[in-house]
Amino acid sequence: MGSTQKWPRNRKSETGQKVQLYSSAYKLAWKQISSAERREQPDIPLRIHASIRRQFKAGETDAHTIAFEALKEALIPETHS
Repeated sequence: MGSTQKWPRNRKSETGQKVQLYSSAYKLAWKQISSAERREQPDIPLRIHASIRRQFKAGETDAHTIAFEALKEALIPETHS
C-alpha cells in the first residue's frame, strides 16, 4: 500500500544548519562594521556574502572564523602585486 521510497532525512537538517551558520556569520561580521564604513562602501553586504559562500565551499564550519575572514575581505583593500 505505501511507497518504500526513501528521502534523505538529514538533508533538511543539513540545509537548516547551513542557513543558521550563514546567518550567524553574517550577523557577527555586520555588527563590526560602522555606519560610516557602510556609507562609504555600499557593496560591503555583497562582499560579506561572497566571502561567506567561498568559505562554505572550502568547508569552513565555524561562524566566528567565517565572520572574521569575511570582515578582512570586505574591509581590507586587495593588494595586487
